[in-house]
Order: sequence, then C-alpha cells, then structure tokens
Amino acid sequence: MYQKQWNFLKRSVELGKIPQGLLFSGTSTDKKSVALEFVQLVNGHDVKEGHPDLHIVEPEGTGEIKISQIRQLRSRLSLKAYSAPFKTAIINQAHALNWDAQSAFLKLLEEPKGDTLFILITEYPEQLLPTILSRVERLRFPSAAAPCSQEKEKELLKIRRSDLARRFQYARKLAEDQPVLRETLENWLRYFRALLIANPRQPAVVKNLRTIQTVYYLVSTTNINPRLALEIIMLEL
Repeated sequence: MYQKQWNFLKRSVELGKIPQGLLFSGTSTDKKSVALEFVQLVNGHDVKEGHPDLHIVEPEGTGEIKISQIRQLRSRLSLKAYSAPFKTAIINQAHALNWDAQSAFLKLLEEPKGDTLFILITEYPEQLLPTILSRVERLRFPSAAAPCSQEKEKELLKIRRSDLARRFQYARKLAEDQPVLRETLENWLRYFRALLIANPRQPAVVKNLRTIQTVYYLVSTTNINPRLALEIIMLEL
C-alpha cells in the first residue's frame, strides 16, 4: 500500500545511507508495522519486539511520555549492541513526549551512542520541537480511511445550516458521549479532507480541518473540556 515510502526506505539500506532519524507521520494506523518491518530489513528478521537491541517507548498511564522514560532509553542505548548491527529506538505516539522528554530526546538525536536508529511515529508532528523535526527524515503515511458516512454527513450539513444556539445545544449533547464524540470528529475529518482533495483552494475548508484536527487531538490525549472544545468548532462551521 505504501510502496513509495517503502521503496525509499529499502533504497536507503541498499545505498548504505540509512537516516539516523526517521519520522513517520500521517493518519494511517500502519506506521508502527512499517517501522518494525524496516527494523527487520536493517538488522535481520530476528530483531522483533522484545529483542534487546530494539527499544519501543510509548505513553504511560497518564497519556504522556515522560523524561524518566527517555532517560531509561538513553541508559539502554549506551550499552553495546547485543547482536544487531543497529540499536533501534521507536518512539510511538511521539506527540505524547512532554516538554522535558522532548528536550532529553533531542540530546539523544544530537549525540547518538554508536550505530543507532531512531524512528518517531505520530499523527501530530506539529507537536514536536522544530529542532527535532529538523534532524529527522520525514515520511507521510496518509490514511486510506472510508469516506464520511452518509448519516454523519447529513448531520454535519444540518448543523452548518443551524443558528449558533442550536449548534451549542448539539455540542453539549455530543460532549456527553466520548466514543460517539470521537467517531463524529473522525467522520468530520474525512468529510473536510474529501472537500480539500476535490478543491485544494478553499481557505475556509483548510481552517475547519485544522480546527477539527486540533480538537480531535486534544479530546484524544488531554483532559480538555469536550463541550468547550466543540463550541470552538461550532463557531467556525
């Protein structure tokens, strides 16, 4: 499915020009699978999850990746490789790195120990420090998700034609059910992405899309008040 991205990765191995840092961004859910396949391509098929030379860092119960996790990673990467040509660190949901963790991770990128490969995976690269982004090769993995459901599209069009009072009433009701809220936002993202693909020159659509993306991210990863976040969208529809 992601032949272009895979060809780039494969070619980098063939030429012996493997980037030290890679960033897999986009809405596809296949990013981690591709990262693990690339690690096997670089190091051999024995290097799977659980191998001592492969380190995967993910958010803890708080939803954050903390500086203590990066310090632990640094300690592990300082050791001699067990058997693989490269020690590899995969930072899954890299947008969850808190500020201190990002600063600590930047030092790892700047001063790697031996042959080390870093792969960051995120839907929200804009949440990362510019200095991190400048040190990684970026590959996009857009989603092949289904289009917005007809039911959700009709609902959205109805809301867009409503006055502000009705919009806020809808936002209050939608905010009460977290699973339905996330499903609705996902469908709205598909709807506006389809509009943008059909005609890229639509500033209002770009603005709507960015606002919904931001709200979806905050609702998914923080304790933001969902009703207040939805009201921001209602003001722009």
